Amino acid sequence: MDLALSPSVPGLGVVELADLCRFAEELGYRQAWLAEVAGPDAFVLATAAAQRTENMEFGVAVVPAYTRSPATLAMAAASVSQALSGRSFTLGIGSSSETIVSAWHGLEFDRPVTRVVETVQAVRSGLTGDGAFSGATVAMSRFRLATLPSGPIPIFIGALRPGMLAAAGAHADGVCLNLMPPRVVIRQIEAVHDGAAAAGRTLPPDFGVMARLQTMVTDEVDLAHQFLREQILGPYLAQPVYNDFLTWMGYPEEAAAIASGWLARDRKRVATAIHSRIIDDLALVGSAPLVRDRLEEFAAAGVTVAALMVLASSRATVEETLRVLAP
Repeated sequence: MDLALSPSVPGLGVVELADLCRFAEELGYRQAWLAEVAGPDAFVLATAAAQRTENMEFGVAVVPAYTRSPATLAMAAASVSQALSGRSFTLGIGSSSETIVSAWHGLEFDRPVTRVVETVQAVRSGLTGDGAFSGATVAMSRFRLATLPSGPIPIFIGALRPGMLAAAGAHADGVCLNLMPPRVVIRQIEAVHDGAAAAGRTLPPDFGVMARLQTMVTDEVDLAHQFLREQILGPYLAQPVYNDFLTWMGYPEEAAAIASGWLARDRKRVATAIHSRIIDDLALVGSAPLVRDRLEEFAAAGVTVAALMVLASSRATVEETLRVLAP
């Protein structure tokens, strides 16, 4: 399993995060996987980081299928590839969430599996030069890239539950996972293989399983748990896609309590429902040896790339965490 970083630190912009990638490369991290929520644009950050690194490869996990057209995604991915001068750039595409798609962007969050699959197919068409696709949710015709990618651009699908996992197995070069324990990774990979088999496909040996792992190396575990409850997991698990995922994971009562508490704007009820077992499932929290042991569990479950999303309020803390966990 390759160890990567997911550079996302509150208050740090494009330049600082690109420098963080260079710092990680010097420590031996070979990959960086960039998130896109409301911080830096993922493609801008990838381009900036490409200019500050020499051998590091990059991925985006994930960009929403709804907020950019397939032609725009193909142009953006090709542009990053050109900046990387032959290094691999992995494009992760997912459905995102109702909040991001509908509330933030004013778009309809509809038919997510179909939208993601068709976006993957259309983007691949745009990257390979065909430039034509007609689907139920997206269309593209007579599109041609004026400048081609300089290196490989695998396309991954961000997935949580069986429907999207099956889509990844049927249509993608890999899958992007988030907020799950190793025992669930095993179930997810089984769903990926089921999707591939249903499509008459045999997954290639290099099919990727990338997991973003929320990470805090600390001796103050109780404080870390409270931070995760209130600032990270509460807002995540209240979203319908992640709330349903929590139910599928085996926590139906907790998922219902989180959803009702969030709807009532009762943050205390939400935090109470996120007990320590859930936190231990969804995040790596504790001493460096404990975190390393958990990483081994993810490797044994089938993860091929573990991207550490270090949760910290300062760049110095992030750098120290990356240092003590360096490959």
